[in-house]
Amino acid sequence: MRGDGAPAEAAARFPFVRVRGPVALVGLSTAVPTGPFMAWGRLGMEQIERLGGVLSDLSRQNLFRIVLLHHPPVAAKRDRFKRLKDAEPFRRLLQKHGAELILHGHHHVRSLAWIDGPHAPIPAVGVPSASAIGHHDDRAGYNLYRIEPGQERWRCEMISRGLAGEGTVLEQL
Repeated sequence: MRGDGAPAEAAARFPFVRVRGPVALVGLSTAVPTGPFMAWGRLGMEQIERLGGVLSDLSRQNLFRIVLLHHPPVAAKRDRFKRLKDAEPFRRLLQKHGAELILHGHHHVRSLAWIDGPHAPIPAVGVPSASAIGHHDDRAGYNLYRIEPGQERWRCEMISRGLAGEGTVLEQL
């Protein structure tokens, strides 16, 4: 464990990048050991600083940058023991370097928040757990994304699919 609470192994392996066509998937680790009834995460300053260089590099390559992390970068006050502890420095980095999309998990509910970016707001999207039936109001779900380059900016369309109520299939564009 390092001084900032992030495991040393995570600092060495993250962020990772996988490029698939015009899309760059940038994976981060927010995993830290916590006490009972707590499930907070932390990126650590080393990982956040490396992320800045990665996002700048991918921007110069004109790739659609999707940042993946477990804990949501925007949390409600009730999430005190289940939040990303260094979300503020992470959001400041995104405001400077940008990204086109952020995907997160952790809360197992459908969510959409907007984070300030250098040119436009960045959507941060969460989905219900694929196996959550009866555990949350949001039933099992997933999103499909269609990403296309445009004249001056990217176009990203999200289709949200899942279960609603008594097992009714839900699809939203």
